[in-house]
Amino acid sequence: MAKNDKINYVVDACALIVYLRKEDGNDKICALLKDKNNQFFMHAVNVGEVYCNSLRLCSKEKAGKIFDDLNLLPINLVWVLNAAFIEIVGKYKTSFKMSYADSFVLALAEQENATVISTDHHEFDVVESAGILPFYWLR
Repeated sequence: MAKNDKINYVVDACALIVYLRKEDGNDKICALLKDKNNQFFMHAVNVGEVYCNSLRLCSKEKAGKIFDDLNLLPINLVWVLNAAFIEIVGKYKTSFKMSYADSFVLALAEQENATVISTDHHEFDVVESAGILPFYWLR
């Protein structure tokens, strides 16, 4: 790898939850986040998933803390939502019959030529088996 080449990763909601809650697999994502050769992306739709999940489990104030925690991490938050991106989202949603939010993970990974960091085998194993995108499993 050339000195300036970065390895791109897309963080899905499950992976961010593993990090925030220090669940099994936290050591793996922490090691990735510390490596300066890595570059991370996460779509705002998927951050919204984490927020909603946290809101269900705790207070609004505690759920809102995820935005503060996210700002401390080397993750580029992507807010882009244009026709070209939605077409990629639609391709994954209809091809693999997955959740709309998970389609954003795959679309962003395709756009950024990135590896998806996840624990969500239920949604993504079929995509990995098809050889379309690479995955890094936290567990």
